Amino acid sequence: MKNILFLFSIMNLIFSKCWSFDFTEVDEGIYVHFGTQEDSNSVNIGDIANIGFIIGTKSIAVIDAGASVKIAKAMLKKIEETSKLPISHIIITHSHPDHFLGTEALISDNPVIIGHENLNRSLINNFDFYKTLQFNLTKDESLKTTNLILANKFVKKNETLKINLGDRNLIIRAWSSGHTDNDLSIYDETSKIFWSENIFVDRIPSIRASILGWRKNLSEIQKLDIDKIVPGHGPVITKTEAIAPMIDYLDQLISEIRSFHKNNKSLDYVLKNISQENKQGWLLYDEYHMGNTTKAFTELEWE
Repeated sequence: MKNILFLFSIMNLIFSKCWSFDFTEVDEGIYVHFGTQEDSNSVNIGDIANIGFIIGTKSIAVIDAGASVKIAKAMLKKIEETSKLPISHIIITHSHPDHFLGTEALISDNPVIIGHENLNRSLINNFDFYKTLQFNLTKDESLKTTNLILANKFVKKNETLKINLGDRNLIIRAWSSGHTDNDLSIYDETSKIFWSENIFVDRIPSIRASILGWRKNLSEIQKLDIDKIVPGHGPVITKTEAIAPMIDYLDQLISEIRSFHKNNKSLDYVLKNISQENKQGWLLYDEYHMGNTTKAFTELEWE
């Protein structure tokens, strides 16, 4: 019996180390790796975010570096198999660990590392916590020696930066507080593809900064000339398909919380009586809806 249990544990360990890492060319020269729609664990090793790269005629821009050096090295291998051009830019869409912890594996070409004006403050304040958290969740040994790499080029809030990769312009915008207080988006003028961590598809939006700010950002994105959206999490779809469920969810939450405040209800009461109906069919709803409720309650209390 002990031998059978030992064999089972070895097989489980081998299975947990299996990891598929592929890319999809969603438009000419735009490659996306779609992270799994889960929270980080030892099987997915933190590979839960959409990351990728865009190729021009002169250079390449990487969008997010993934949750570890291991993930970033796998992306670098794909880049080198696809093109001989150098990486001129790394664009970090925001400061959550599944998007930036692999940066040091991608800097051999001395790229410009672009971030929101608030990015480095968040990276510095949270790096040790995120590194420890990701190791505890994933058991990825590469995290033990991971170094913090900061941005060296910044986009001010509500302003844009245009970069040229050679016959390919990318417009990088820094947003007001929404998902976080350091969200960037990338718009490719050639394909009219919009890449943004402000957008979650299938996976429930997780509020880390401002529900009102996020709702406002989504309204602004609706007005942009976009053909397709590469979300921070989820598949590539049209602007309307991506944004409508998010607005529906955020509006529902804002309306309910405002009603509770109007009737002078406490947070404890709200958490016990807030609607639990998952109308949009979000993944990870049970894991994040109550946290979103708490965030929204705190923010809307001071309207």
